[in-house]
Amino acid sequence: MSNVVQFLEALARNPKPLSAEDFAAAVAKAGVDSAAYKALMERNAEALNQALGGRLAMMCMIVPAENDEPQEGDEQEGGDETPEGEVSSQAA
Repeated sequence: MSNVVQFLEALARNPKPLSAEDFAAAVAKAGVDSAAYKALMERNAEALNQALGGRLAMMCMIVPAENDEPQEGDEQEGGDETPEGEVSSQAA
């Protein structure tokens, strides 16, 4: 995991806000590269994204299956059932 991600994760775990001086000290202590350091100090999320080589946009899409409904003639799970939903008895 990159130092930037570890630094941001540590910030997220700490519920109390940092003063400007404490934030600058934490960024310096994190050991990030110069581009990420500059972006963090300017609190510029877009520049930080570019420094990390992130994507401009991300999407999540859910596509349903094409034919998810049972067809006539398909076997039903659960044994032999009559159309009324009752289990039929079979004599041996």
